[in-house]
Amino acid sequence: MTKNFTYRYCKSVLNKIRIPVAAFIILITVSAGSVNAGDTTWVTTFDQNFQNWADTHYGNFLLPDTSISYEKIVMYYTIGCPAAGCDPWDRIGWIKLYTDSTTNYEIARVVTPYNIVGGGYPGQCVFEIDVTDYMSLLHDSVRLGSYIESWIGGARGWLVTVKFAFIEGVPEMKPYKVINLWQDNRVVYGDPALNPEDILVPRNIPIDQNISKAKVKIITTGHGQGSTDNAAEFSLKIHTLRVGSQVYDQILWRSDCSINPCSPQGGTWQYARAGWCPGAGVIPWDNDVTANVTPGQNVVIDYDLYPYENFCRPNNPLCISGQTCADCNYNNNGHTEPHYTIQGQLVLYKLNQIINITNISNEIPESFRLHQNYPNPFNPSTKIKFDLPEGGFVRLQITDISGKTLDTPVERKLNPGSYETQWDAAGLPSGVYFYRIEIQSDVTENLKFTETKKMILLR
Repeated sequence: MTKNFTYRYCKSVLNKIRIPVAAFIILITVSAGSVNAGDTTWVTTFDQNFQNWADTHYGNFLLPDTSISYEKIVMYYTIGCPAAGCDPWDRIGWIKLYTDSTTNYEIARVVTPYNIVGGGYPGQCVFEIDVTDYMSLLHDSVRLGSYIESWIGGARGWLVTVKFAFIEGVPEMKPYKVINLWQDNRVVYGDPALNPEDILVPRNIPIDQNISKAKVKIITTGHGQGSTDNAAEFSLKIHTLRVGSQVYDQILWRSDCSINPCSPQGGTWQYARAGWCPGAGVIPWDNDVTANVTPGQNVVIDYDLYPYENFCRPNNPLCISGQTCADCNYNNNGHTEPHYTIQGQLVLYKLNQIINITNISNEIPESFRLHQNYPNPFNPSTKIKFDLPEGGFVRLQITDISGKTLDTPVERKLNPGSYETQWDAAGLPSGVYFYRIEIQSDVTENLKFTETKKMILLR
């Protein structure tokens, strides 16, 4: 079921009542499109934001908190034209989420269309992009950046609107962490003096103990033309991902540009390209690497480009314009330097906490209590029960004897009642472990109760 929804702006009040409160809400009146599962909360971030130069536009926005479970988050990225008209050329664009002054995550990439005004053209484009993998980042207060590499200037450009659809539900696996692997906007391709390996260095990544699934997500688009093999925009190349000893190959090519969410357009938008099409969202290359990582251990992740040399470049002494190549110099027109824009991320999942929590009694307990796990000793799983005489935010953590946190089986708001969760110690050695519960007031957020107990894993 889909519906227009009133977004809860004041957490302390509207987390408890989901009805319009005039002083605290923003009403989003949009159609849910193809989203059709569960109640949907709509949030608009950038709204008709005018962009016509290659600079980043920033904004701070309030998204839903984590008190409700969402099984999917979809971004609807709309570009329209101001009165003076759109930029008529295909430009790369992206949306990034900033967690601090030095850390950001690209959550979507698009390419603008050629001319879409007049002549039966659509006038605007809407790109539907699944951003569920960024669930751990897309909540509460966020800072987003919107960028289009346009140099058109003047009154022409793009009007960018970004809306998120938060679809309620309970996924079996929940993405809880995103790790940046490579963030490179210009990896020059084919110049021996600029080795891509100096940028795309192998990453030695520690894998959390409690993961249930791991995915490597790669977004690569090729740019530049007029060089050897017409690289990199119009050059079909194989790219390789290595995770531990496992090798994954991708043919970086889009042959479906004629089937386009923003057609028809002016120009040569139908031509196949290296990883993208004009007027379309860029499709990530997703790789389930769960079988290639070991919880609690490090894994080496590497990304390699197909060997290639561009002979039509200014620093090639054997290049002769008009003879060996049409032009040895880059002219920012028909001959531009071949390069790739690359974004690589590791997304970690764990069993959804809601699935892993059972309300075992409808009676309201008299006091807070953390029960002894059972069985104890255990191998490899055990159950932990706790009582809540009042609702609150519950955090249940598992630590080793040194105090290092190994897992957080529960981290969410719960109503009054008695609950039970099961914890699996797969991959851990025999020994003494501790589980600690912290309960914050649902109203004041003050700590109401905390307790720690010991348990023994016996293999």
